[in-house]
Amino acid sequence: MRAQFRSRIRLILAFLILAALGILLRLYFVQIVVVLFAVLLPRDVIDSTARPSVSVVIAARNEDRNLEACLESVLHQTYPINLFEVIVINDHSTDGTELICQKFASLYTTFSYINAREDKQLRGKTNALDQGIEKAHGEVILVTDADCTVPPTWVEWTAKRYGKAVGIVGGLTLQKASTWFEGMQSLDWGFLLGMAAATMSLRIPLSTIGNNLSFRKAAYDDVGGYRTIPFSVTEDFMLFQAIVQTKKWDYICPVDPRVLVMSQPCSSWKELLRQKHRWGKGGLDMKFSGMFIMVIAFGLAALTLLTFAFSSQIGALGALLLKMGGDYSFLRTIMKRQGRLELLKFFLWFEGYFIFYVLVLPFVVFFGGRVVWKGRTY
Repeated sequence: MRAQFRSRIRLILAFLILAALGILLRLYFVQIVVVLFAVLLPRDVIDSTARPSVSVVIAARNEDRNLEACLESVLHQTYPINLFEVIVINDHSTDGTELICQKFASLYTTFSYINAREDKQLRGKTNALDQGIEKAHGEVILVTDADCTVPPTWVEWTAKRYGKAVGIVGGLTLQKASTWFEGMQSLDWGFLLGMAAATMSLRIPLSTIGNNLSFRKAAYDDVGGYRTIPFSVTEDFMLFQAIVQTKKWDYICPVDPRVLVMSQPCSSWKELLRQKHRWGKGGLDMKFSGMFIMVIAFGLAALTLLTFAFSSQIGALGALLLKMGGDYSFLRTIMKRQGRLELLKFFLWFEGYFIFYVLVLPFVVFFGGRVVWKGRTY
């Protein structure tokens, strides 16, 4: 009797797991179809007459290995030289970052730098950016990171998005990749930021990334800048949400290779874990629609494993292949639009990594302690 009872319980459990997996797969494919539609028919506005003055603001902390390449790319743009400036904020660096700033200040009249001051109210990168924006003269602020490089069309084709109603423009960033470890990170960024761009086209503004972000200085002032916005380890997300929530300014996030930024990947698993920990902590402030997307990803990964363990190995394999097909279709669309199809050779590495971290990330966020980033603890 007990054996029969256990057998029935197992059958019921297997049925419930398969049923739940089926529901999540349907939700997932609806999600994929919707975001694919949004990427293929984006809500993007290009005003060829827009020529705002632009200030590129870069916070740099111990970036002497990367800063020179970043500045070379940012200073050599197709935008009229009299309409943009570049400002670096040396954020208490202890390496050769300031020496590089001094070198570029002697070579380019459009370049300047300041050393960040300590502030009782603002901390870390937020403090550095606030001081750079305070110094900026441009109508539009473009922000990137010191470990990034930008195409020569970056300023011009970002500026062209600034019609009268537009207050903030996001952009996509991929990572320089020559190994599987770097390639899986680049595809991960492509997937997440592609989702952000797609949902923005659907007027569901979830998030953007701070190393390819621009906004009108007037929009920044409208929300009181970083001194008014609650502190977050993901300062870009909080600023984006603050400007969007005023409902005064429009927002877009183009999937356009002319504004695609390339970043340095994390060099180790420890550094990558810290990055995910920081993003996860900042993402706790995300609205319900963003959380819903993450819940689908977590649930699909978890139920696939449970199906394999307690129900049907064939069913689990089928679910995994279906999910991989959806992920690949979305990523291929994003990479094709960015002219980066060669990164798809790292897809299987990305898929394994993606499934692993969506399962682990909630535990890292809630039980991983304080965030450590750039030698600072928050």
